[in-house]
Amino acid sequence: MEVLSHYGPALCVKFFNGYVYTGYGPFIQVYDYHTGDLKNQCRIFETNKVHGVTFSNSGMALCYGSKSTSLMPLGELSKRSSLVEYERRIGEWIISAEFNYDNNGFFLLTCYNRVLSFDLLGNLIRKSAVYGEKSLLYSGSIKVVSSCKTYVNAGTVMGGIIIWDLFSESIVANLLGHSGSIFYVTMNNDGTLVTSCSDDRSVRLWDLKSQTELSVGWGHTARIWNLLFFNNDSRIISVSEDCTCRIWAVEDNKLLQMAIYEVHLSKNVWGVDVNEQDQIAITSGNDGRLKLIELQPISDSQQVFTLQEISTQSCMIFGKEEIIKGFHWFAFGLIAITSMGKVLKFDDNEGRWEFVLQSDLFTSYSVTNGITNANIVIFSNNKCDLLILKLDPCNGRIIDRQEMHINELSKTQNCMVCRHNSIQDCFLITLESPNPHDPFLCLKFDINTLQLENKYSFIKPVNFSSSCLEVYDSFLLVGSRFSTLAIFNFNNVEQEPYVFRRLTPGDTTTSIHFVEYSQNKHVFAVTNRDGYYTFIGANLDSVEFNGSLKCEVIHDNKISRGFLEGAIFEDSGDLITFGFKSELFYIYNESQCYEIASLVCGGAHRQWKFSRTPDGFILIYIRASSIYFAKIGVSALPRTLRCGTHGREIRDISILKDRKYKNGYLFCTASEDTTIKLCHIEEATGNISTFWTLRKHVSGLQRCKIINDKFMISSSAREELFLWQITTDCNSKPYVTLRQSLPIFCDNPDLRIMDFAVKFVETDAQGFLLATVYSDSAIKLWRYNHQESKFHLLLDGRYESCCLLNVSLFSLDDQLYIMITATNGCLVVYNITDLSNGGDLAPFPDVDCSIRTHQSGIHALDIAVDNTGHSVTAYTGGDDNGLGICYFHLDKFTNRLTPKIKDFQRNAASSTITSCKLLEGREQLLTTSVDQVLRRWSVAGDKLVLEEQRYTSIADTGSLDVVENLLVVGGVGLSVMKNEHH
Repeated sequence: MEVLSHYGPALCVKFFNGYVYTGYGPFIQVYDYHTGDLKNQCRIFETNKVHGVTFSNSGMALCYGSKSTSLMPLGELSKRSSLVEYERRIGEWIISAEFNYDNNGFFLLTCYNRVLSFDLLGNLIRKSAVYGEKSLLYSGSIKVVSSCKTYVNAGTVMGGIIIWDLFSESIVANLLGHSGSIFYVTMNNDGTLVTSCSDDRSVRLWDLKSQTELSVGWGHTARIWNLLFFNNDSRIISVSEDCTCRIWAVEDNKLLQMAIYEVHLSKNVWGVDVNEQDQIAITSGNDGRLKLIELQPISDSQQVFTLQEISTQSCMIFGKEEIIKGFHWFAFGLIAITSMGKVLKFDDNEGRWEFVLQSDLFTSYSVTNGITNANIVIFSNNKCDLLILKLDPCNGRIIDRQEMHINELSKTQNCMVCRHNSIQDCFLITLESPNPHDPFLCLKFDINTLQLENKYSFIKPVNFSSSCLEVYDSFLLVGSRFSTLAIFNFNNVEQEPYVFRRLTPGDTTTSIHFVEYSQNKHVFAVTNRDGYYTFIGANLDSVEFNGSLKCEVIHDNKISRGFLEGAIFEDSGDLITFGFKSELFYIYNESQCYEIASLVCGGAHRQWKFSRTPDGFILIYIRASSIYFAKIGVSALPRTLRCGTHGREIRDISILKDRKYKNGYLFCTASEDTTIKLCHIEEATGNISTFWTLRKHVSGLQRCKIINDKFMISSSAREELFLWQITTDCNSKPYVTLRQSLPIFCDNPDLRIMDFAVKFVETDAQGFLLATVYSDSAIKLWRYNHQESKFHLLLDGRYESCCLLNVSLFSLDDQLYIMITATNGCLVVYNITDLSNGGDLAPFPDVDCSIRTHQSGIHALDIAVDNTGHSVTAYTGGDDNGLGICYFHLDKFTNRLTPKIKDFQRNAASSTITSCKLLEGREQLLTTSVDQVLRRWSVAGDKLVLEEQRYTSIADTGSLDVVENLLVVGGVGLSVMKNEHH
């Protein structure tokens, strides 16, 4: 079994000589952080994880982890695939390592607060410790100040920090103040200041000479794992279990929190380093992500202008209570209008404001829109007046204007603007009246002359309040409140619009964007202010063909932050969302689940506008009557070097085996963090990419299975079971939408659906039988009706009083059976043939047969029905470390199954066997176990023979799936392997 790729906790990360080196399981990965390219992956240790790495100026690298250490030339680390021959083991857990001042040796700090000194040949030169000091260490670091001064910074498990001199073996300081274990402690460059972090969630700054606590920094909401000084010791960067990275300024010996970055998923940021020259930081976390952070705050490049400053520059006097009412950004700068109808221009190159014109028509009420790439700004009021200005792209001067009054409406309450996507020389303005009897009006203008070309008076839907629009060919798509979408046809204005209501549970639709056309389906992305976003598929061609329109939701999800104001797509295809969370404005990569930027602006209740620019993004907003410009540049560096997976344990993995997808396979992962990820695995390299992270579940996942090429089912606690529909025929990416959820018959569900099994019904191509087992020993059988899209409960019963762990549905000689495993070590089979076709709820039948195969819980189950259809073989693994083969034969005379244990290996693993999978051909069986060993067994002739075993660095190894010769193993991380002997 060959490892193709590995994704798991990255415990350390380091900048050195233009590259990033990170400890990734037992490997060191080398990245060019300028391009994001992985230059090399080198195995350092046989089994242990790399906890730390440091470098000497003489070209040596020193890695450590657990009780292993490895010293090697840096050049080999960047070229070779394995350097395990350099691994050396010592008898104590290594806390930290560092080269000496002359780079001719190195120090190892161990958990017993001892330092072992070695030369470069690996010979132990000296053991150093403080006499009488016997503290156990949780963390520590070694600070080499000079050739004659080296400090040991020891963080104890009892909350104290001991600073001692390595050469004199004497205590320099004993710093007390933290409550709880010290998770990291380090010293500044000249050895005068110490900073530490702890279980108590605080960052503390200490003066070494006086042994006094100078300052305490609060802000992290969970344990802090790592921190360091940078920028000439004027800044401290810290990372935490709360998935954030925080910057602290050291000013007058006080800690001031300067910035917060959300960098990882679910839980734990382990490593951090800073490149001071480029002013970037990198973090590594439990999710396996390597995240680059630009340390230049957005607020540093933010411009702000008060009304007084604008008045002085533009030589325009603001009236009493006059404010800025609207604005739009262009390449040359900003066009704004005040509440008194005064139009202003801000020249971005010169940084100055200029008065343009004044119109009394727009006193008190005005709406401002613009077409950025055409340099057109549109002002409207509530009295059906329009002012359209065409501006010079270089200096913003007016080169054309158009004023008009709209007679078709009695009043206007909203005006929206959109450039036509296929007709380049025109743009559209929509006007809506509060009068429900007025039409929904759309005006078509020539983009060069500003001349009105056409008017479209559409029939306005009932209970409709427009909020956003998109145009595609001859159709106008308009979003409304109550999560409503209306589609108008330019070719038939007298036709009633196609209205789709309640696309999501939220309220106001905030944006609509055309995404792609494939398989006779136009795909649009729709966002909702309450955090929901959907992708809808509509066959607009059918409107012209037969006058009908079918629109269906092919993807839906909810963001993990506050209000969702819109979404845009990057060239990579990633979905970028933006909106407000409390007082923050955020920009978030929803596809890869990381924050691009956030800015304190005061919240959503203000005038604001967010736009793309050639250099990135710009947010314009009003706060306390002043106007702010926050430019958010697109970094030349990649945002991540590695995307990673879930931040917590992966409970289940399921691969779509029926068909390939883009040189590989689709698969889903279900995690303890309550999310499901839909991913893709590249067959040749094993590289994994994530398409979507689904957040419907509210508790940790238990199971997730792709049951055919259209459906996926997931289950968790609180009796949650969801049926998802997968769409794979679109060009850009697959989509997933919730089709139905399993009914719950109590107000406070507290049971966990431990497992489920599916068997498709021949009379209904998409209908199936579903068996579910619960943590209270309950068993239920359901029928899913595809036409009704509903689950109907057929059988309801209980096994005993123990938790059920697995379930399987199978047929023998036209008889339908349910097989379950339980925590009592039994395999139990029910014959449900006569009851599965009924329409009314019935109790479960009596047990057909039962056999005790394990001493305790059976966690792993896979079955194989023989070719004759007369018998079934069950392969089981359990808490007792055993692996068994049990054969069930159908007796034709009694019409009952007869069980027989064919083989049983009592010591098949050194800990619980968590999953097992038959390979194609049914002559090999793969098992995973908590001891982190993947084993392949021959099961030919119903005999278990171990063929191969391989250690995996994935902790809590518990999930496994197989397709052809690819193996995907999950736990705290993911590994993709290739089965050579398949």
